[in-house]
Amino acid sequence: MALELSPEGIEKLLKGVTIPPRPALLLALDAELNSDDPDLKVIEALITKDVGVSAAMLRTLNSPLFGLSRKVGNVLQAVQLLGLRNVRNVVTGLVLRKAVGDTASLERFWDSAEKVASINAYICTLLPKVPREECYTFGLFRDCGIPVLMQRFPDYRETLRLAAGDPRPMTEVEDEHHGTSHATVGHVIARVWGLSDLVCSAILRHHETDSFANVDDTHPMAHTLVAINILAEHLNDTAQRMREDTNWDRIGENVLDYLGFSDTEYSDLREHLQSV
Repeated sequence: MALELSPEGIEKLLKGVTIPPRPALLLALDAELNSDDPDLKVIEALITKDVGVSAAMLRTLNSPLFGLSRKVGNVLQAVQLLGLRNVRNVVTGLVLRKAVGDTASLERFWDSAEKVASINAYICTLLPKVPREECYTFGLFRDCGIPVLMQRFPDYRETLRLAAGDPRPMTEVEDEHHGTSHATVGHVIARVWGLSDLVCSAILRHHETDSFANVDDTHPMAHTLVAINILAEHLNDTAQRMREDTNWDRIGENVLDYLGFSDTEYSDLREHLQSV
C-alpha cells in the first residue's frame, strides 16, 4: 500500500511545487472505466481521438521489448488483448511527457525513460506474476518529479550535479537543498493521476536500494518493480548507451539475487538487448 499523506503533509512536502493536473483524456477514460458497463468502442474512440497517443501506444505495444504474443493492429485490438485497466496504465504513461514538460532540453531524459520502461516490460516476461503494464508505467513515472523540480527551483540542475558525486541516495541530497525530492513529487503526481498503490509505492521507494540486501517483506512487489527498474537502467546505460554504471558495482549482485537471475541469465539478457 502506498504511503498515505494528509493534504497538509503533501503541501508541506511539496514546498510550493505545482503538480500537473490529470489530463482530460485520463479523466474521460476513468469516467468510462468506472461506469457500470464500460464500452470498448467509447474507450477506443477516446484514445484514437488523440492521434499522437494512439500511434505511440501501438508503437510501444508492438515493440519486441514489450513482449506481446502477437502484433496489435489498432487501438480496439489493444484494449481487447490487454484489458481495460492495463490499457489505461499504458495510456497514462504516454500522456505524461506532454503534461509534465517536453522541452528540447528534456528530450534525452524522456527518451531514456521510455527505453527503460520498455526494458522493464521485457524483464517482466522473464519473471512469474510480475504485472508488466504496471512495471512499464512505473518506469515512465519513476523520475517524473525531476522536470517538475527543474521548473520550480532554478538551481535544481546544480543539485543533480552534486547528487551525482554524493554517496548518499539522491533523494537525501534533494531534501537537503530543496526540502523535498523527485520521489516525493513523483509519488504525488502518480496519486493525483490515479495510478495504482503499487506504482505509487514503488515511485516513493525507488532510491531505497539497501532493501535488496536486507529484504523487507512489507512492500515485496514494490521492491520487485524497483529492482527490475535498476536492472533495466543498468542495461540501458551499459549494454545500449555504452556508459559506465558505478552504482551497479555496489548493488548489482543484490538486485540479481533479489530477482532470482543467475549470471548466465543476466548475460543472456544483455546479449538479447544488444541485438534488439
